[in-house]
Amino acid sequence: MAGDIILEDEEENILYDLLINTEWPSETDTQLRGLKEHNSSIVAKAVTGPFRFILHYLWYSPSSSTLPPGLVRLATKQLNWQLVLASPNGNAFLVSTLPKDPNPHWRRVTWSHDCALLAYADSTGTVRVFDLMGSELFIIPPYKLVCVALWLFALLGSSEALFAIGEGEDQGRFILSGDLDLDNAPYEDSVSTEEEMEQRKEREAKKRQELLKKVDFSRLTLEQKELCRSRLKLLCYLDRLATYEEILGGPHAAEQQFDAEFFKKFRNQNIVLSARTYARESNVQALDILLTYHGSELLQHRLAILCNFPETTSPHEYSDLLPKAGVDKKGHLAFIPWEESRHRDLDWCEVPECRGVVEPNPVDDCHFLFEEQPELERFRSAKPSITLLTEWYLTRAQDIESNSRQVDCALSLVRLGKEQNIPGLEVLCDDLVTMETLVYETSCDLSLTLKELQQLRDIDKLRLLMKNSSEDRYVRNSFQWMVPFLHRCEGQRVGSASALLREYLVTLAKDDLTLPLKMFQHSKPDCHPKVIGDSDQLMSVALECIYSCERDDQLALCYDILECLPQRGYGPETDTTKALHDQVDTLEKHLSVAEVLEKHSLQKPISFVRNSQNSKEEAQQLMVRLTRHTGRKNPPVSETVWRSLLQDLLDMQQNVYTCLETETCHQVFVESLLCSGREENVRLAGQLMHCSAVSEDTPVSVSFRGKAHSRVSYSHSVELVLAAAREYFNSSATLSDPCMNLARCAAVFGSRLMTLAGAADGWSVCGSGAAPTVSPQKMELSAPPQALRLRTDRLSLIKQCISQCPTAYRQSTLLLSLARLLRVAGDDEAKRKGQVLTLLAEQALRCQDFKASYIHCQDLMAAGYSDGWDVCAQLGQCEAYSQLSARQKLMAFALTHCPPSSIQNLLAASSSLQTQVLYQAVNYKIDPSQAQRTGSELSEQTGAAVPGSINPTDLLHRTTARTIEVLTNTTTTTRAVLTAVSDSHWWRESLSLLRPLHSEDVYSSYNYTPQEDFAEVLLRTGKLAETNSEGQNLFPATEVLLQLASDAFPKDMTLALAYLLALPQVLDANTCFEKQPPSALSLQLAAYYYSLQIYSRLAPCFKDKCSPLYRADPRELIRLVTKHVTDHAGCDWGDEELQVLIGQLRLYSERLTDFTQAQVLQGLGRGVDVQRFSSDNQYKKETILGLAETLNESVYGISRSLAQRYSIPLWEVHMTHLEFLFTDSGLSTKDIEDRTEALGLFETLKTNPESFYTHMTKYVYPSIAGTDQLRLLFYFTLLENCGCASYFPQSAMKHDTHLKLLKKLKAVAIGLDYKKLTDEDSDPLKALEPVLTSQNVLSISKLAPRIPQKGGEALTSSAVHATWLHKLFWEGDQHVLKKVPQSDHEFLHAYDTCAKYFDRLLPVDSVNFLDAITFSPEAGSKLSVESRLEITKRAQKALKGISDKSKKKANDDRSENSASSFDSALTHIQQSLAHLETLSHSFPLSLKTSQEELLQKYSRIYDLSRSEQSKVRHLAITMAMDGQPLERIEQLLAVTVGTSDLSAESIVQDAVEQIITALSGDKDTLKDYADPLKVLEGIVAAVHTNVQSGGNMVTSEDMLAWLRPFCGDDSKPVRPRLEVLQILEHSFSLSDQDIHLLVFFRSQAVLKACWPNRKCEMQDVENEEKRNSLFLELLESSSKWEEFQHLMLLLQAWPPVTDKSRLETEQNPWVCLTSALLAYSSSLAQINIGSQVLTMCRSLYPTKHKLNPQCVGYISSLLLNAGIRLPALKLMTESEDEHLRKLTQDQIKNITDVTEEVCDSELLALLLNAGMLISCVDTALYSSLVSHMLAQGEWDVEKAARDLHQAGHSAQAGSLLLSYRGSHPGQFTFNSALSVIRKWL
Repeated sequence: MAGDIILEDEEENILYDLLINTEWPSETDTQLRGLKEHNSSIVAKAVTGPFRFILHYLWYSPSSSTLPPGLVRLATKQLNWQLVLASPNGNAFLVSTLPKDPNPHWRRVTWSHDCALLAYADSTGTVRVFDLMGSELFIIPPYKLVCVALWLFALLGSSEALFAIGEGEDQGRFILSGDLDLDNAPYEDSVSTEEEMEQRKEREAKKRQELLKKVDFSRLTLEQKELCRSRLKLLCYLDRLATYEEILGGPHAAEQQFDAEFFKKFRNQNIVLSARTYARESNVQALDILLTYHGSELLQHRLAILCNFPETTSPHEYSDLLPKAGVDKKGHLAFIPWEESRHRDLDWCEVPECRGVVEPNPVDDCHFLFEEQPELERFRSAKPSITLLTEWYLTRAQDIESNSRQVDCALSLVRLGKEQNIPGLEVLCDDLVTMETLVYETSCDLSLTLKELQQLRDIDKLRLLMKNSSEDRYVRNSFQWMVPFLHRCEGQRVGSASALLREYLVTLAKDDLTLPLKMFQHSKPDCHPKVIGDSDQLMSVALECIYSCERDDQLALCYDILECLPQRGYGPETDTTKALHDQVDTLEKHLSVAEVLEKHSLQKPISFVRNSQNSKEEAQQLMVRLTRHTGRKNPPVSETVWRSLLQDLLDMQQNVYTCLETETCHQVFVESLLCSGREENVRLAGQLMHCSAVSEDTPVSVSFRGKAHSRVSYSHSVELVLAAAREYFNSSATLSDPCMNLARCAAVFGSRLMTLAGAADGWSVCGSGAAPTVSPQKMELSAPPQALRLRTDRLSLIKQCISQCPTAYRQSTLLLSLARLLRVAGDDEAKRKGQVLTLLAEQALRCQDFKASYIHCQDLMAAGYSDGWDVCAQLGQCEAYSQLSARQKLMAFALTHCPPSSIQNLLAASSSLQTQVLYQAVNYKIDPSQAQRTGSELSEQTGAAVPGSINPTDLLHRTTARTIEVLTNTTTTTRAVLTAVSDSHWWRESLSLLRPLHSEDVYSSYNYTPQEDFAEVLLRTGKLAETNSEGQNLFPATEVLLQLASDAFPKDMTLALAYLLALPQVLDANTCFEKQPPSALSLQLAAYYYSLQIYSRLAPCFKDKCSPLYRADPRELIRLVTKHVTDHAGCDWGDEELQVLIGQLRLYSERLTDFTQAQVLQGLGRGVDVQRFSSDNQYKKETILGLAETLNESVYGISRSLAQRYSIPLWEVHMTHLEFLFTDSGLSTKDIEDRTEALGLFETLKTNPESFYTHMTKYVYPSIAGTDQLRLLFYFTLLENCGCASYFPQSAMKHDTHLKLLKKLKAVAIGLDYKKLTDEDSDPLKALEPVLTSQNVLSISKLAPRIPQKGGEALTSSAVHATWLHKLFWEGDQHVLKKVPQSDHEFLHAYDTCAKYFDRLLPVDSVNFLDAITFSPEAGSKLSVESRLEITKRAQKALKGISDKSKKKANDDRSENSASSFDSALTHIQQSLAHLETLSHSFPLSLKTSQEELLQKYSRIYDLSRSEQSKVRHLAITMAMDGQPLERIEQLLAVTVGTSDLSAESIVQDAVEQIITALSGDKDTLKDYADPLKVLEGIVAAVHTNVQSGGNMVTSEDMLAWLRPFCGDDSKPVRPRLEVLQILEHSFSLSDQDIHLLVFFRSQAVLKACWPNRKCEMQDVENEEKRNSLFLELLESSSKWEEFQHLMLLLQAWPPVTDKSRLETEQNPWVCLTSALLAYSSSLAQINIGSQVLTMCRSLYPTKHKLNPQCVGYISSLLLNAGIRLPALKLMTESEDEHLRKLTQDQIKNITDVTEEVCDSELLALLLNAGMLISCVDTALYSSLVSHMLAQGEWDVEKAARDLHQAGHSAQAGSLLLSYRGSHPGQFTFNSALSVIRKWL
């Protein structure tokens, strides 16, 4: 102890000094750690009071000990001590001083100033404090002494210093709390007792409170603010110190573990950063302490901080820190807030008033928390919602799994969240459990992530779970993994477990049934536990698995699965269970079929059997395969096996393949036997076939296996035998082939069958495949049987036959028959005949048998066989054949059908032949009549060869005819044939054949040569004619040459050029060039052509020499000619044609250049159409301007050069580029400015300001985003620089105003939609609202006068502030109102904040703002009525204060802020107050709490109405139109304020007037209601109800008085007036006048619809007599069905008939109407008169017009007399009149034949309902009645039988009972009927 070293004789040196080795800056962010002792923090106590209070606290400290040695003697010493703060050299010293102390730096002991405490310091630096009794009160460790003592001392005087500085009394001295200034107070005055200390403490506290009340924190000076900041910093340090002590474990632990360096860092460190550090270190206790004592700073980041725990740390370790949820008092799930605590009470400098002034803009320095994970920003909330908590748990769990792959940690977190009542975690929990199973149990792929697992379907998860399960552990793993997974899936979605299990097992079953079998074996009824517990599900899944199996070797497993299924009778039996058992039975049959197939080595899956059981084709194919498979077995099977196979087939057909007939099975079996290739099987097949049609009467045969089997019918037997014979025949290689024996066997058997039937020659027809073997042999042609059938070229067989027989052409019939049998040319009989006849004609021609050849050629020509033209031409040109007329016919046929290439030769031959004919005709010149006959005959022959349409053949025939004419007239030589074709008319017709070639195919019949061949022939013919005429008749070859050139262009350009050079007129070539599609080659050829023509004209060559011009390089020639004509441009060439040629050369040269340029553009890859660019000028311009839309300098340069070349204004290119820069370039505004300046665009654009303004406003301005203020600023700058001010509309803002606004708004209104702000059609306040804040509202309000509103008025500053206040109230503000209001208290605080700015608002804007926050839908939903009332009261008070201030300023009354404006606003607010007070009345509350949606709607409307008369009136009218009771409307009017002039009567009257307006034709009046009459009906009902209950608010007379003028207005439509009266009639008692009016309206409406010419007057319907007269008048004039229908409506609209002379007589209007209908029945044939009369009568039943029995009888008699019996019987039966029913019985007795005209089901039902069964026993209807009764089951049959028995009809009664009981018809005898009567009745 330090006391041991104190000397006894030495004067007491009792000073102890401390050196604080750290600087104390004035502005640092620090954190405190505190020390708790005895549940109370010393630091917290010290901060709240003066230093003496600390000492008083220490005095009562429970700790005690004895004074150290050497200090006892000092107890009598009374010295004053105090702490002094000094800071020499930047270091702070805490010094205890004594007055007049000679050694102030070496004392170790000191007394307090009142000698009540003794402080003693030992050598360790620890300070101990004792009381006068020697008890140790308090120990200050070195670390705490350094910190706390300094800070507390500094805090002691800060309060008084604040006041002293504010009053200017601070003299630089440090004034302690209390009554004395210790620097000047004498020592004796410092001595006080305990009571005095208490009094002083109270006085000091009272004095501080008085001083604090005097402080206006909103007006603190800079020094005061600095003092408060220092005090806040000290308090922060103290709190950090106390927190640090808690973290270290308390005061005692802190004394041992205190780390000064750490605390130095900790006190200044961001508390959020400290929390994150502790989270990353997994220091849960420290983070818990931070959240507890610093929650105000940390709790909003709680979720983000928790995300910093290492993913490997188990969430159970920090489970106490996780957010929790619980049920609040209202029963809702809510967030449980963290329990916070404080080290001390709130200091005066920490209250919001002081802190808000000292720290107006607190810095949010927690951004680092979200730098690495920005997505955590959304979890920033001190009170997160349940949804947000759910999202956090989900996100955090997924992050843990993703970052660490620790599935258990993620699962623990989710489970803890579920324990904390966090909803929405079930799905993720299930996925994590599945993930845990996969990772830790199933040994699956460890690379699988949770995200990948979540993306999988449930079935894929299930397959993944069971993927690695071995077969022996499969069942165990299924219970361990699969079953829990299915339960989880079932929990998520009901029914999914069974679906998943089904899909999984079915998928397994497709490949193998082994594993599904294990599942089914452990799901048997006697197995526990079961994989599949439901027996129905077990059967269903098992069936699907078996049918889904695609393997054919699983039959045994299928039977094993079948054994696992429950038997019938197990468990409850439902319809589903019965159906499943039926399916299992079907499965057994399918398995039996599969077993049969397997037995015969033809395995098939079970699904095949099921799928094919209803398909005849597949079933038959299966049986064919089965039998054929048996027949192909080697060694062959025995007869026993075949018999067994047949039985199996029959069993299969009976059990499964019922779609097949039994005979089909026999046919398949017999066919297989016949085709088995064994004679014994063929004989066996014979036993199963009928050998004759007669034997079919014997149905069975007992000769086959001792059983009766049906045989194959005779017709099918014949077909089967023939098919077998044909098959064996086709398979025979030679005649000695063994198959031929089987074929003969089958053929013999077939022949025998047909012989028995009398159709022996049928074999030759059916066996036509063998017939060709006979005919070729007659022609000495031998060939294998199959070779004849398989030979493809059957015609070659005919050729061989003809070649081997020189006289074969004489056997045409035989050869044609042979060709038919050989099916030469398939089914084309004409072609077959033509080919054979051609061969025969050729052979006859070779044999010079011209007659036979001509006969065959005649047949060819008659058949029109075109390919026979060659043989016809040969015979026609044969000089040895002397029949010239026949040869002429042959040549005509040949010319008609020959290809164009043969026309010339045939034409020459034909001309030669014709010459001979003409010469022959000339020889008969002596006989002119004979000559004319011959000529006309020849003309007819040539004309008949071709149809009348013009085609090349017709042209040639006309040529021949023209030649005949020439030769006949001139008798010249054959040279005249060519001369004749020189006729110009002939050439015009011939050339016309060339012109339509572009649009139609005139060579449709010529498929051999292209069309230009004909043109060449024509050209040659024409030139030949021209040569023949020796130049006198020139050939018009231009069109032919152009056609030839056009056709040659695609193939031979040189040839095409040659054709063009041969043109008579050079310029005609342009026609050909224009037709060619633009291409480099075609354009160069055109330029080359014109260059040749120009050069040859400028430099003619010698005609007798070959000019070198045509051997020159075409490109060089084009260049040379082009250069020459260019150099001599403007010269007079002296030749117009040459001038035209030069123009054409220039044209095609330019086109070539365009085309080349277009190809270059195409190479740019910008989609340029080359051909269109070179030919379309508009497209060319658009393309060049489109190229300007680029940032590529080279492309842009190309666009500029092209524009210059094609004379496109550079202004348009620059404008297009500028538009591109603004719209599609993607450049920033700065880049656009730089590029515009660099390219010099503006210098060109400003030359045309008007176009520039138009283009910019039309195309550029719409593309600029309204929020891109920089772009808009640049836009308007361009307009200003261009001088576009004069082009702005008069009403629009000028560009300079835009510029000024944008320059100021871009700095204060970031994100503002400027276009919306300045749009004349939009509200600028709506555009400003999103960007208004407390920081910019003042600046924007100053700009308000420059912003226009709708109507041209400028915006006001008040309106801007009002808009901002509206946003501030609902959404808060980052600086003024940081938290968005949620509760009523917060909304009141929000209002108080807004009220501070009322002085900036005009009264009208203040009122609008107040209405927006109290009478808006949002206010109605978020604010309580009390809060709205309180806000209104406060607003009234605030506005009164502002009004009083305004009155003092004596403003002009004309201003908007005048006293009258304030009075109007206050009146408005008073109205709002009064209305809000009414909301607590019973009626509004009843509307609000009602369960009816409509009443709640009324409540909301009334709530927001403010009791404004117009709104209340509209609400009341709406309620009236909705049919609400008048009492409710009266209650509404009674509760409202200021609506005394409204009443229920006036409301109803207004509603009625609106309805009348709507009925008058105004559709917009009641657009919310579909039918005004329904609305009126509801109002009338409400009035009627009120009147019935004794009310008199609105009477029926009132309603009639309001509606009567409308009903009596003739100008209004009749139907609405009629329906209004009907509504009134139903509810009120109408007067006689109204009733007459109603009848008149009804009558008028009917007459106007059908008899528009017959006007209805009131006197026409004023009484019954006149109405009857009107009816008879109309009835007499009616003859159409529509008129009769309107007469029915008219009678229903009138009152019922009361005159007895007509009521029950035939004069009744309804009887008269029926009589008239029947009279006109012949003209109304399309109408069923009887049915219509019946419908008419029945429609009157529920009305007051119901007909009496007498009228019904008259109508029925009329129907019966007209022969319409059925409606009459129905009408009388349902009349319930005995007389009429007796008449009905009489009519029924007369019925002899029951037909549709006299009986139907309706009549039978009416008779049975009327109890007329007994009376109909002896009639023809009785059996129909009984059948109907039994079929419908609606009548008591036993009662009817009993009535029959009692009436004496016992036999009928017994028969009825027998039928009813379902007895066999054979038991229906007289005796049995009587016996059952005795037994059953």
